[in-house]
Parts: sequence; C-alpha cells; structure tokens
Amino acid sequence: MSAEPSRLARATVDELAPLAALLDPAYPENWARIAECLYLSLRDRLPGEATAHAHLALELAEGLRAELGGSQFYLAKGQGYELSLRDRQILARFTGHNHRALAQAFGVTERHVYSIVERRGREEFERRQGKLPGLDAGGVAEGRS
Repeated sequence: MSAEPSRLARATVDELAPLAALLDPAYPENWARIAECLYLSLRDRLPGEATAHAHLALELAEGLRAELGGSQFYLAKGQGYELSLRDRQILARFTGHNHRALAQAFGVTERHVYSIVERRGREEFERRQGKLPGLDAGGVAEGRS
C-alpha cells in the first residue's frame, strides 16, 4: 500500500469537466465523488468519448444512490482483499522451491511466503478433513494448552 494520492485526488478540474457539466449544483457531494471515481475508471478503461463516460458514470452513481441512498454502511478500503489478492498471486506462482524469488517479486519476506503457503496447506487440510469436534484449528483439544 503506497501513500500516493488517489486517482481522484490527482484529477484536475479539466479532466473532470465532462462530468461536472452534467452534475446539478445541488447534487449530493458524496454521490458526486462516487460519480467522479466511476467516471475516471470508465475513462481510463473504455474507449469512447468523455461525454459518454460521464453520462454512464452518472447513471451508475444514480443506480447506487437509488439502492443504497439513505442507508448507513461502512465502505471499507478493502486492504484485506488486496492482501489476499497478493497472497493468491503468490500461491498461483508457488512451485514448492521458489520462496525467495516470490518474496523478492512481491516485496515481502521469505518468512511471509512460508506463512502464506502454510496457511493454505492448513486451509486445504481442514477443507478435505473437516474439523473434528472438540479440537481447535491447530488440532489441540479445546480447553488444553
């Protein structure tokens, strides 16, 4: 995770102008930020005119507003998902003998690569075996240490 400013924070007024032209001045500010994020993603990923991207971004924001507006929920940054995505990439490239190379490629320690592999092994074992009643995740009888 870098401390680099978000794409929205780096966006200029000129870049956001096609969307700004569509937004009513009374449009809720938080929904305008969501529309701006959607617009930037569409503009960067899809071919076509900026105006078409702006219309689609506003339509998507309106759909979200209609579904989620009025509710209060926490919008997580998703750092856990990003970490698990990285872990899944490490596991996909794991050959059994490339701990060091994976650590260097993903900017983690070798020990962390071992931990990811060990956790995956435990999860696979538990998935195949099932958890025996009265045992904790480590296979130790509950209430004993």
